[in-house]
Amino acid sequence: MFVKSKMERNPVTISPDASFYEARKLIREEGIRHLPVVDKNRKLVGIVTDRDIREAGPSDASLLSVQEINYLLAKLKVSGFMTPAEKLITVTPDTIIEKAVQLLHDNKIGSLPVVDENQLVGILTETDILELFVDVVGLNVKGTRITMLLEDEPGKLFGVLKVIKDRNINLISVIAPTLTFEGKRMVVIRIKTHEYEDVLKELENAGFEIMNVTKWPSM
Repeated sequence: MFVKSKMERNPVTISPDASFYEARKLIREEGIRHLPVVDKNRKLVGIVTDRDIREAGPSDASLLSVQEINYLLAKLKVSGFMTPAEKLITVTPDTIIEKAVQLLHDNKIGSLPVVDENQLVGILTETDILELFVDVVGLNVKGTRITMLLEDEPGKLFGVLKVIKDRNINLISVIAPTLTFEGKRMVVIRIKTHEYEDVLKELENAGFEIMNVTKWPSM
């Protein structure tokens, strides 16, 4: 999967010459936290976040009058408080989604502008990644969630999947993180049925260790 399949295309943008108040209004009205700044050719020149808006605004300790503050903020251009493009981490539409997630995680940032030939073509945010997680795990599909502990050896998972296949049950998802518990690999399998008793009994009879079973959505 690539960034282009999950990014928001043609995101809301603003000019570097726009005012502080214009940026704040856009962020509030559009319900967004990341506002790309582009020039007339849609070249990415920076980004403004809701945090930038808060930090650029007056503090409670300001000695200026309301009129003075409003005057100064009306004169403040986006270019004066945005994060410039040279300090941004970006991706392309063809960046693999895993790389994008790693960039967000490792750099503790909330969005990645997507550029193609120096032009902004989209944005990938934390919300997009959460939506992807919901899809990959299968949270919108009714079924049963089975958490198991497997020996971290080749072929162990195959044995589990064969039991499910022989019962003619469809898989929703299989998640096998690197997390271990008591020296064993934790695996979370979602199957597309609420009638799990027979398959569960067969898995246990085959020697597989079951940690938890939950109907999904929880009932």
